[in-house]
Amino acid sequence: VPVIDPATGNIQKTGDIKVTMLSDATGYLMPNPYTDNMNAPRHVKLFMDVAMNTEEAQPNASLSQDLLGVELTGIAIVEDGVLTIDAIGMVEPNLLGQEFTDATIAFRIEAATDSESALDAAEQRDEELADNTGPQLVSWMPGPDDAFPGDRDQMQRPGDPIVLNFDEPLDADTIADGIVLDAAGTPLTVGDNTLDAKLDGTALVLNPVGGLEHGVDYTVQIGNALTDLAGNGVTPQNLSFALPDIGGGSVPQRSPLALTTYPGYPCVTTGVNLSQDSHGQCVDNAPNGPRGDELPVTTMPTDRPIVVVFSQSMDLDSIRSGETFVVERVDESGAAIEAVSGRLEKNNQRIRFYPEEPWEIDSLYRYRMKSTSGGQCQTGTEDFICGANGLALQTDLLVNPEDVGGPNMDIYFRGGEALDTVFTPLRNLPIRDTNSNYVVDCDALGSQDCLEPFDHEVDPNDASEFLPSANAAKLKSAGNATILLMSTPARVGCPTNGDECPENKFIYQTYGLNTEVIGPYIDPDSGEQTGVRVLLYPTMLATTSTSVYLRIAGLITLEEPTGPQILRMRYNTETSEDNPQGLVEGVIVENDDGQTEFRTEARLQLDAPLLEPPIGGPHDLYSKPFTLELKGDINFFDDGRMQIEQRNTNRVPLTVNIESLGNIPLEIPAGGVYLNFLSNPIKEIPAEY
Repeated sequence: VPVIDPATGNIQKTGDIKVTMLSDATGYLMPNPYTDNMNAPRHVKLFMDVAMNTEEAQPNASLSQDLLGVELTGIAIVEDGVLTIDAIGMVEPNLLGQEFTDATIAFRIEAATDSESALDAAEQRDEELADNTGPQLVSWMPGPDDAFPGDRDQMQRPGDPIVLNFDEPLDADTIADGIVLDAAGTPLTVGDNTLDAKLDGTALVLNPVGGLEHGVDYTVQIGNALTDLAGNGVTPQNLSFALPDIGGGSVPQRSPLALTTYPGYPCVTTGVNLSQDSHGQCVDNAPNGPRGDELPVTTMPTDRPIVVVFSQSMDLDSIRSGETFVVERVDESGAAIEAVSGRLEKNNQRIRFYPEEPWEIDSLYRYRMKSTSGGQCQTGTEDFICGANGLALQTDLLVNPEDVGGPNMDIYFRGGEALDTVFTPLRNLPIRDTNSNYVVDCDALGSQDCLEPFDHEVDPNDASEFLPSANAAKLKSAGNATILLMSTPARVGCPTNGDECPENKFIYQTYGLNTEVIGPYIDPDSGEQTGVRVLLYPTMLATTSTSVYLRIAGLITLEEPTGPQILRMRYNTETSEDNPQGLVEGVIVENDDGQTEFRTEARLQLDAPLLEPPIGGPHDLYSKPFTLELKGDINFFDDGRMQIEQRNTNRVPLTVNIESLGNIPLEIPAGGVYLNFLSNPIKEIPAEY
């Protein structure tokens, strides 16, 4: 069956679809209400639980699931001693872990009614349908596949599950004896309540209690005691992986960030005016007040949850509904009218809030994430949100990304109509700055004790240069600086009077991205459908620091560290009826080589809040505007996740002007930005409700 992926428009061939009954079908026959003829077909109602899976590995990971309580309606008739039932029903399978869709399922059952024929039919059926083959593992997460053989565990984070995709349903009662997760020598099992497990179709989802941890060597031990419904055991095997090490207390610690907030923009704002649908401006440390764009009050579909994704693992005990995470209905002055009750689902690096009642259309709401300047959690009972490292949530990143905590983050939104588009959150993995502390934790480049090692490919067009690795950007000098009217040699990463240092010319990003897959893209010129339209929700991202070196008068070398840099995605100033919030436009197309690719143009603003030029004078790296023209391939992992690569096709000039003293010309070259987006796991086990 061809399945249309809602995110890309790609056709995925499932191969044969297999539906396995997980329970006896029960039901009843009813007289035909339309006739008194005893030979007329009877009406029948059946109920059953089934598991669905596909022959091909990638669609199997995407579509395999249990369909419980399937209701079938049809007719039953006995002709020549044979009972025949034709029944049909509707199911709502989850498609690619992103949306529920409608599908029909039909059964035709024939059985002879005399005893001898029934026995013969049973024997023939048992012989033909006998299952003598054990389940086969066809893919797993975070394991590699043939198309993407790299270290997939570098794209795994605490809260993400282990997913084992088999080619047939398993017997749930055998999981406790058949699966062990070894965590650096400590066995975790379902039987001792240290390992959570969930079966869904042919997928076995695992997560240790408390979530996976960074820097721990894990091995999934699959034993022959794990069987299918017929009692056939799997082939024993061990699957090993490890999430990247983040160094613990041996490296500088920073407060966690809210990478994406849905709805809203992840910053503390000033100048909120709800009556004008203005959320004000992000608070920053620019001279003479904030310089960033005015943000809109965004709209929240009535049937969606609030979702916040963090840069680090959080102290889940510090996130408490109604206490440190508060949702309220408010009036146009921002005053609270009433608390909104609901269910708070917590995972290590993400929370979701499901309101008890749908958001009221046109009503105003606010959700507040509590923090405090300098806050550190000791017991998890403090009145603010903390990371697992004990530091309060960073809410005013643009003021000082290296301080701890900040004021409460209040995000306002309006309830809106339900949408039939597909909300698709993405994460940017892998990243070099794994612990999100804005520095590359390395004692010496290439040394064995480098916590976050350099992993770039040599540029095939220039052996003296490196290509950016995933979620990195190359920053280069675009010529000599001009300081006090003098031409001054400048270089990124190392002094100008030494050897070149191409490995030091990169900054590394930490962020996430929410998207809305709209549907067909109609070319405005031809009027024909040429792709799939996608909208991107603007957010902020943080990068590591780098240094620019100046050689003054050929005698003195000055180093100018940028400090952590903040990039702000901007809303479009032009809105339309089908994009009233001014979200960033993008389109999925098929390029000339037949490869599916995503294209967009992102308007950004750059801030370097901690930059202090050693030559003195105020600088202009506050809300500095530039544009990235991006495109790149879309691919799918065999565990069902979607990967989107993006590289810039334009050169980006970024000249730093220092008031009354001069300027330093910098640039991001074409191809210097490489972003790697990854959709969420298809299956999951929430850590806590």
